[in-house]
Amino acid sequence: MPQFESVLIPPRLPLVVTMESRDGTFTKDSRLVNCYVETNTAKELWIRKRPGLTVAVTTVTSSGRGVFNWLGDVYAIFDGTLFRNGVSVGSGLNQANGVYTFNQILGATPKMLFGNGLKTYAYTVAGGITSDLNTLNVNFPATNVKGIAYLNGATYVMQVGAQIWGSVVNAVTGAADWTALNFLAAQIEPDNGVALSKQLVYVISFNTWSTEVFFDAGNPVGSPLGPVQGSKISYGCMSADSVQSIDDTLFWMSNGKGASPQFSMLSQLNHEIISTKAVDRLLRASDLTNIYSFQLKLDGHSFYIVTIKNSNVTIVYDVVEGEWHQWTDADGNYFPFVAATYDSLNRHILQHETDGKLYYMDSTVYNDAGRKITTDIFTPNFDASTRRRKHLNIMEFIADQQVGSYLDVRATDNDFISWTNFRRVKLDVRKPILVNCGTFTKRAYHFRHTANTPMRMQAVEVQYDIGTL
Repeated sequence: MPQFESVLIPPRLPLVVTMESRDGTFTKDSRLVNCYVETNTAKELWIRKRPGLTVAVTTVTSSGRGVFNWLGDVYAIFDGTLFRNGVSVGSGLNQANGVYTFNQILGATPKMLFGNGLKTYAYTVAGGITSDLNTLNVNFPATNVKGIAYLNGATYVMQVGAQIWGSVVNAVTGAADWTALNFLAAQIEPDNGVALSKQLVYVISFNTWSTEVFFDAGNPVGSPLGPVQGSKISYGCMSADSVQSIDDTLFWMSNGKGASPQFSMLSQLNHEIISTKAVDRLLRASDLTNIYSFQLKLDGHSFYIVTIKNSNVTIVYDVVEGEWHQWTDADGNYFPFVAATYDSLNRHILQHETDGKLYYMDSTVYNDAGRKITTDIFTPNFDASTRRRKHLNIMEFIADQQVGSYLDVRATDNDFISWTNFRRVKLDVRKPILVNCGTFTKRAYHFRHTANTPMRMQAVEVQYDIGTL
């Protein structure tokens, strides 16, 4: 039987796939797990294994509640204790509201500020932790949303009722550093405050279904802030713990009056939805009660990482490539890290959710503290644009040749209901191939890499004969 004209030279099976989810789960459809896409100088798309982890600091086994680089030192909160470069510098912090957010102020005595919404503290190297700021000044709001914004010397926090309070310039811990008049409300819409942040020279108020922008208007009485006219965004914030800033661009899990969660980006006050339909379906099907997020800039990529804990999933947005992927731990569960920063040597540091450790993340490490990284590529269903039966004679894998590297390959011919057994392909040979790959009408593939080696793949070339319907 003659070869079907359209497959005389059949197209490569693409490995750079878009995350899909027909039903809000990751049990079917295409996706990339524990890897990311990279475009090289020749405009070719390759898949690379995500960076691995090594232990940096170990405290007692406890829950991670935030990490921050201040004046070159790494500060981390585990349970109710603040650590500086792995050494305890204070305890008794509030543990009731998850991960803390951090900021800093200048002045004669620079201070690090950190709060979890319920309590806000200040720290100086010489003086240690200053008690919750509300105990020092009755005008400091006792309960706030998460987020501390510093602008032109003043520090701002926000209450749930969307009232934004400001401090005296470069002062937060004195008896007169907060006054009863220095506040204003985000009130274009009658929704509550969710989180406070900053972009460029603006204070950003994330509310339930709207976002408002303020600038330093220099008002002599009351709050110096004033609203930026025409800057209202008709999307609010689903979770304060989803808010991250990458190169002065804000990312967050957004929500409108239509109650449809998605992900947004704010760059130079320009709003853009960045989630895809598949990601939106995932959010709609998920329990969004417990959210972790952090950001990483690594090897020319910027990653916005969000964990939806109660749905056991971590999704990652690559800002450079504009693609969503999934990251997991060694057992296939969510990626169990709650915050990230860097040290004085610019090493990336991640804080674990529960084991009391900080970890270095490094693209030259190919395991997670001795445990394998399972990189999975799930392709979409493929039928070569015809439903005639196709006999697949040989597959060749276009990948970097690395000693000890291998790939496990399996397929599904019934729309992800069941899979064949894995077959192993050695990637440390010049021509990695798999032969006698069966007959199919439509097929999806699962490629898995678990070797403790680098992995960079581009595509799979196939050769098959076309049969009848």
